[in-house]
Amino acid sequence: MNYKTILFRPLLLSFFLIQISCKKENAQNTAATIIDEPVPVLIDKTYQTDEKQDGNESLEEKSVIKFSEKYNSSSIWQFDLDMKKAGLRSINELKNGNILYLMEEGDEKYNYTPVLLIINKQGGQVGKQKLIDSKSKYNLFNTLVVADNQGGFTLYAKKESKSYGNSEKDNTDEARMKAVLIRFQLDKMKFDNKYSGYKTESKSMSDIFLKPLLEKGFSNISKGDFLLQYIQDKIVVSGTASKPNQDEIPFVAILDHNLNLLNLNFFDGYPETEINAISLTADGNFYVEGKENSAADGSYYSTLKRFVLNSNLKLLSDTSDKEPYYSFYRGPSAPEAEEETEDETTNAAEENTKEETTKQTVEKGNNVIFYTDKIDKTYFSLREKAINSSEVVFEKSRSIDSTALWKIKLVFPGHYEVPFNNSTKGFKRDNGDFVFYLYIRDTSGEQDRSSIAIFVFNKEGRLKRQFQTAGYFETTDFEMKESEGKLITAFVSYDANYVNNEWQYPHTFRSILYSLE
Repeated sequence: MNYKTILFRPLLLSFFLIQISCKKENAQNTAATIIDEPVPVLIDKTYQTDEKQDGNESLEEKSVIKFSEKYNSSSIWQFDLDMKKAGLRSINELKNGNILYLMEEGDEKYNYTPVLLIINKQGGQVGKQKLIDSKSKYNLFNTLVVADNQGGFTLYAKKESKSYGNSEKDNTDEARMKAVLIRFQLDKMKFDNKYSGYKTESKSMSDIFLKPLLEKGFSNISKGDFLLQYIQDKIVVSGTASKPNQDEIPFVAILDHNLNLLNLNFFDGYPETEINAISLTADGNFYVEGKENSAADGSYYSTLKRFVLNSNLKLLSDTSDKEPYYSFYRGPSAPEAEEETEDETTNAAEENTKEETTKQTVEKGNNVIFYTDKIDKTYFSLREKAINSSEVVFEKSRSIDSTALWKIKLVFPGHYEVPFNNSTKGFKRDNGDFVFYLYIRDTSGEQDRSSIAIFVFNKEGRLKRQFQTAGYFETTDFEMKESEGKLITAFVSYDANYVNNEWQYPHTFRSILYSLE
């Protein structure tokens, strides 16, 4: 039985609606708190103060912000869902304004099941659907969502068979590649706007790729877990394969919405290169980013590769790095890892531990690039003063020569830490604003509290809006997405409770809507 209690309380400037629905669904409680038409907090001109530039600097913006919670704007609504264990993977907007969250829900033994949660634009739950396949495991980190005009959607997801193996006795190229490819499948799951069930069509990677690979003379695939992306109404798949006695080379393929192969091309000029991402350029071409891992003279090298393909997957241009960004020397006579004795392995591990410990003691903090603007040819980064420091520098730089354009110092109170600057993400709005977030930790109480701070800067580098979540024992899996001038955010928080002589960590999925205007 469902119970709802709705409380109305008039306030001078706005109405607050607190809706609590206690619904028996998988033994979990659902609660949503809605704030109607919040008044945004204006950023005082004294909050972001200019700093004097050094003699060799020519910056468009150099300033400092001493963080204060009084500049936090409130939310429009917040939705909470209590879960035993939870993991958020992505946020997707549907055509009718509903919001689709791809999640994983776990039990006390950390057995996770994929879950699709749908919330309407007012912050109320309208659907929750589990994806159950006892023979396979879905990968929600790499999914595609195609929304239809009626509020439904089609979900494309990879899954890996839990029981696999090459049962064929022959050792032909076809048998070996099929054994690798057949482990992974693409599922096409169609949901209507009632979200009460779904229809599934499946194809294995073997069904799609085995025949064309053999026809082009390829004989080996090291893994069938290919990268899956949805670009310009196309399903784009990338992976690697090799011909006899040759290095693996990358390929890019395009599928239609029925998982049929439309186009496939290989790039033999990029040996031992794995593609990490493919995006669309301003002129409608594919921008490919990857990493080449090579070895020579006892050293291992990693080099960043970047190239552009047209819509027919033909190579147009290359902007790859000429020099490796990472190298590691083992020595020309170093044995292979599997040939090392136990003592040698232990000694090597001890040496590595000593090396890492030494590096950590002199570590001054990271400099992390978290967003690249391919149109403006700039990038945004965060520079730590030190590990777990209360101070970071937000920078905008030119891509061509790394010349800094902005240097905005964010100084938090001394009892704050910025623990995970390498988890920061951001995006650029159509009006030129830039939005990014930081995990921050308050260490002033008996128990540390983690929260997320969100900043909105205009195109001149001046702060327009600031948000902050409440503090919890820990926060993770933060995601955000813009929709019609509003910012949809979601994350998982958990607390630590000592019950019956053991620690318990109940999770809560939270989604908060803010106004960017």
